[in-house]
Amino acid sequence: MRLYIATFYSQYGAVQFRKYAKKHHIECRLAPVPRVLSSSCGTCAHYVSDDWDIGFHTKDLETIYQEQGDSYEVVFTTEETR
Repeated sequence: MRLYIATFYSQYGAVQFRKYAKKHHIECRLAPVPRVLSSSCGTCAHYVSDDWDIGFHTKDLETIYQEQGDSYEVVFTTEETR
């Protein structure tokens, strides 16, 4: 299992992500975005999964990072610019 952080364009997207994860029995918690990462809404979801793609697809999903100790690697980002 790996640790991931998902950032969102809106807090609504973050809340929807958490509901989706809970429904699919994926460990997930919402928290402020770490300072080294940027985010439009300031709220992120920390979750644990074998793969970053848990099937949640929405226009509010901004970026997904894999936690690697004290650093983060981008594993997914939307191509849309706002």
